[in-house]
Amino acid sequence: MTRVRDAVITVVCVAALTPLLVLSTAAAGLSPRHWSGVPLSGVDLLVLAGGSTSSGSRPAVLDAVTDELITMEYGGWTAVYAGADGLVHVETTRLSSSLFRELGSRFGGDTVGLVYAPTTPPMFPGGPDGGHRVETTWQRTDPVGSWSTLLIGFPWQLGTVLLLTAIGWAFVVRRRRSAGARR
Repeated sequence: MTRVRDAVITVVCVAALTPLLVLSTAAAGLSPRHWSGVPLSGVDLLVLAGGSTSSGSRPAVLDAVTDELITMEYGGWTAVYAGADGLVHVETTRLSSSLFRELGSRFGGDTVGLVYAPTTPPMFPGGPDGGHRVETTWQRTDPVGSWSTLLIGFPWQLGTVLLLTAIGWAFVVRRRRSAGARR
């Protein structure tokens, strides 16, 4: 039973710590890169905010990125602006591997960065096509999809959490063995 408990604790730790590490490094301005090459340039949450700010200049690719976003089926973006780091930042209410992959294949990680802002109100309340469909907060932000993207989409952060978890369990096992040897 102890092994099952330890396995459950490990899975819960990895599942919780990896997305938190990705969000905190993005909030600190370190821009963790998704495996597609596109960085998560910032986070705008009620309790955690940070990342890129607008530079005030207008890069040539800003219009191209905006035009591509309009033609994409993805409707979760809320703003597009030029960042102080030279990237075009796309603010989005939800994260998905397909969005990272599509932006990475079209523009590369040196052109576009994403800013995760799930609390931002929708840009088009009835949808981009002007229909009467109104999404709920759960549909608009897709917390499960965003969580899974944060969990498996950023290999450096996932590897760091796995390494720290393994080190933590090595100390726990060593401590258990030394406590058992003393008895």
